[in-house]
Amino acid sequence: MGGDVVQVMAADEGAVCAPADGPPDGFMTAEMIASALAKVTGKRAIPASTIRGMASRDQLPAPTSRKWGRRNLWSSEEIQEWLAQRQARHVPRATVRQIQRRLTILDEQARASGNDARLKQAVRSAYRRGLSFQQIADAIKVKNGDHHPSREAVRLRFSPYL
Repeated sequence: MGGDVVQVMAADEGAVCAPADGPPDGFMTAEMIASALAKVTGKRAIPASTIRGMASRDQLPAPTSRKWGRRNLWSSEEIQEWLAQRQARHVPRATVRQIQRRLTILDEQARASGNDARLKQAVRSAYRRGLSFQQIADAIKVKNGDHHPSREAVRLRFSPYL
């Protein structure tokens, strides 16, 4: 009798389930979370490794101790709450580009005049509207103007004003 061996799901935590049809009800894999996050953020695809990395940095709920084959499983309820919060924070791409254009103009004015007070206010406003440090860094240049700063440099330079 050829066929897949299907293990019966144990009720205790830390149980290993054989990949038969899909993960157990109430649980999601990293691939499923990546697909849902891509829909929320408007991207075509997000790799599952990104989800695993985010989980290791505590940027999303930790996986449960339950496994599906060799894959970690996350609680669907916790992930749905996290996705709802993430969607509420998401800034549309058009808005990001508009804010970045304004930051670029203010950055050029600040470099020309030597007065960066308006740039600091604009960075504070952009951060409060939901732009990441990376998105802010993409809009401005370093003081001598030859390249964009890293997101850490932006965080260090503007954190007193945020």
